[in-house]
Amino acid sequence: MRGIHKRFGATHALRGVNISVEPGEVMALVGENGAGKSTLMKVLSGAHAPDEGSLFLDGSPYTPGNPLHAREQGIAMIYQELSLAPHLSVMENILLGIEPTRRGLILWDEMKSRATAALSTVGLPKLSPETPVNQLSIAHQQLIEIARAVALDCRVLVLDEPTSSLASKDIEKLFALVRSLSEKGISVIYISHFLEEVQALSHRYTVLRDGETVGSGQTAEAGDETIISLMG
Repeated sequence: MRGIHKRFGATHALRGVNISVEPGEVMALVGENGAGKSTLMKVLSGAHAPDEGSLFLDGSPYTPGNPLHAREQGIAMIYQELSLAPHLSVMENILLGIEPTRRGLILWDEMKSRATAALSTVGLPKLSPETPVNQLSIAHQQLIEIARAVALDCRVLVLDEPTSSLASKDIEKLFALVRSLSEKGISVIYISHFLEEVQALSHRYTVLRDGETVGSGQTAEAGDETIISLMG
């Protein structure tokens, strides 16, 4: 993303933001509330069109018309407020919108098989794909969202404050999953205000302040003081 600007009336929410994430990299996006993180991710996901600037995916111009188009291009967003359909089963949620069909009929056996494969990827191989989502814990529901991204062959996974509702044991499982996805070549943009998580999980960090990119670098080479000073 290069030179991204976004205005809402008199509010200049993004001012020439530049960020990048390499294949298999975990990039932490940090900043105070109002720094522009959510707006920037809505531009990436096709929810907002930038007023100026360019987006690239694998080196080619990327212009998502809407969130569905972005997902089809391999951009998956996992927000704090999960977007699952609680009355549907796990497999129906994982393959929502991409159900395997023949002559207009859903192929339930194939659906179950594909959902099982996605569940194995996120560490839930024993969970029945037929389980209603509203019977699952918040931690497991979050994993179902990630399984849905995996089923769509996502290339960039955005996690927005993913540990805000998780217990410590579930946070460790999430971290292990993020590292596993990274090893498979999936890029992860990890939004968090917990600097200990940034230090533990990310390869690189980018700091936004007042809608601008004010710093970035290798996480291993930066202490908390450096990042805090950039956040301002």
